[in-house]
Amino acid sequence: MSSIRKIVKNMFSLFVGHLASSLLSVVLSIYIARTLGDTLFGTYSFVITFVALFSIFFNLGYETLLIREVAKDKSKADSYLNNIIIIRVILSIIIFSLVFIIINVLNFDEMVRNIIYIFGFANIISSLSNVFKVTFRAFERMHYEALINVISNIIKCSLGFIVVFLGFDLYGLALVFLYIAIFDFIIGLIICEKKIVKTSLQFDRLFFRHTIKEALAMGAVTIFALIYVRIDTVMLEFMKGSAVVGWYNAAYNLILGFNPLPILFMNALLPVMAYSFVKSNKNLKNIYEKAFKFLFVIGLPMTIGIFLLSDKFIILLYGVNYINSIDALKILSFDIVLKFLYLCLWFVLISANQQNKLAIYAGGGALLNIILNLILIPQFSLVGAAFTTIVTETYILFMYLYLASRNNLKIPLKNIFLKPLIACSVMGIFIYYFEYLNIILLIVISVIIYFIMLFVLRNFSEEDKNLIKKLIKR
Repeated sequence: MSSIRKIVKNMFSLFVGHLASSLLSVVLSIYIARTLGDTLFGTYSFVITFVALFSIFFNLGYETLLIREVAKDKSKADSYLNNIIIIRVILSIIIFSLVFIIINVLNFDEMVRNIIYIFGFANIISSLSNVFKVTFRAFERMHYEALINVISNIIKCSLGFIVVFLGFDLYGLALVFLYIAIFDFIIGLIICEKKIVKTSLQFDRLFFRHTIKEALAMGAVTIFALIYVRIDTVMLEFMKGSAVVGWYNAAYNLILGFNPLPILFMNALLPVMAYSFVKSNKNLKNIYEKAFKFLFVIGLPMTIGIFLLSDKFIILLYGVNYINSIDALKILSFDIVLKFLYLCLWFVLISANQQNKLAIYAGGGALLNIILNLILIPQFSLVGAAFTTIVTETYILFMYLYLASRNNLKIPLKNIFLKPLIACSVMGIFIYYFEYLNIILLIVISVIIYFIMLFVLRNFSEEDKNLIKKLIKR
């Protein structure tokens, strides 16, 4: 199978699987928000975020390391899979014990404590099943991951709708997440055993010694990234209360729903980029430039559209009780294009073995985010948190661009940015003057205008067009 065909197949598998999963999750989140109200939805969002902040320590960068190294040498799969599972089990026990101590010392409400316990255990199970999924990616068998994600999320969202409708509130939701995590783990284990590599759970101390340095560097990037993406929810809970957390996450969840797009796209490219870095820096630079251009072309109109139509989206999806979310959504809309671009850079720089420097810049972003939140949240509430997110991610993007240029991966940003910005300006003017149209019709016409302008401006080179034709043909 050719490289193009592999990339397209894997990209399509990941895209379909994660797009379906993300849409289902966003729909469930909106239903929870509308049914439970802003305060209970705020509590739910806080618990999810609180558990997620601790769950990042389960990874320690081993998932990305597994993909990168096994993509280069498939014979390493057995060693990486089995050792990472054992390491993750040990870390889970330590971290879950730490969570238990913290929530009791802080004297959380009993309901909140119990829900954290259930979600925490569900995240431990999910972290183990993720080891199987990244193994599928390393072997470029992403369709297995897509299949598991779609089935699991259909069941999870169906059960989630039922328990909320029947009035089981947050306890029922937490149990749904736990049951689905167990189901997800069992299916992943079976497919991995039958199709990829068997698990033996033999721990190799030499493996740990040889990989821990690189894994910690990659893990630090992930840890810092989640801090500057999610710490605002925790800080809002302590400073402003659950209702404000509910308003903020109503806006932020809509934006986070777009996150899988660049992640899926770059995950499909990661094995190829890792191989290209070994063979030719020129090939890696070419892949990076095409990926960066594609993600900017896709992410920019999403940002402009949501910025201009934020009030319509909030009222349509959440209702008038969440009208306080509108200003936060306007600001957070810029998160889409920023994240599309810096995630592209993150994957490219990981391929180029720059994880140590990435960790330093990500750590600076996390520190900047916490400081700005401490200053802005008391006075500006959720709007201050949203502004802090955008400032932090702008800093991250510029730092990653600087690091890429230092590693002979400088690309012509002016050529990449100019024409899509012009096309988006025309699209934005249309939205501004015709916002009274039905929102679906408005979105469809706006997208058509945007891409017509791109073709009129000749944004796509012959090489780009040929690549698009190959992708469509495949």
